[in-house]
Amino acid sequence: MASENWTFNVESNRWETTEDEPTHTAPKRRAQQVFTTKRKTIRGKDAQQKITGYCSCGRKAGGYRQEPAYCSRYCYLFENTVAEGYKKKTLYECWRGTGKYSYNPPYPKMMFQCAWCNEDFQLGRSQSDDNKAYCSNHCMRQATRSAIGTSARVGSKKIGDRVRIMRILRWFKDRPLTSKEISEYWNEWFKNTSCSYHKAANLCKILAAKGMVRYVEDGRRRTYVATDFTTPLKNLFGEEEIINNR
Repeated sequence: MASENWTFNVESNRWETTEDEPTHTAPKRRAQQVFTTKRKTIRGKDAQQKITGYCSCGRKAGGYRQEPAYCSRYCYLFENTVAEGYKKKTLYECWRGTGKYSYNPPYPKMMFQCAWCNEDFQLGRSQSDDNKAYCSNHCMRQATRSAIGTSARVGSKKIGDRVRIMRILRWFKDRPLTSKEISEYWNEWFKNTSCSYHKAANLCKILAAKGMVRYVEDGRRRTYVATDFTTPLKNLFGEEEIINNR
């Protein structure tokens, strides 16, 4: 016997219920939380810069006397000069990994200042010129005029010694040096010449009289600091004719 809730469908020849079928709603699932950690990319020193005793270029360190961690003046300036258009990024960081397959490309030739005339000159990485401080033989001879001999022969007024003092003091812009420290840096940096702290003190006294150096009294000891860091040494000391190719 058919129930009240059932009817016979002639077309389909089937019994059908008239009750509303219960609607089963699936339980709401909690949204799965996806934890994503932001990956930090810490860019430290290049691995080649961490090898003790070697420059980042692969050569042995110590070739550049002002900074023994580098093999040459070229590598020091290349790794410490801020690239144009950046605040901190150096020339080395802009160059690293920009070659084919992310390898380092050939080392470029760079333009750096001459220590005597402040004119830009091209400095390469080849061992013949990677430590050059002067743009030409003329500038080198003018900046290293020796005190040996008469002025008629070499045009000398002890300019070479004074230039060395100024180069040391200009290197340490924010750090006054004692005469003993100046003599130590002199003997480390410059070949075929030596300097005692008495000689350094006398040269600083001469330069102080010309206004190029000033004294800084630090308790019992006297220290020295340069007063001018931008004017070319050529303008400060002038040039003279050098006779007999000396």
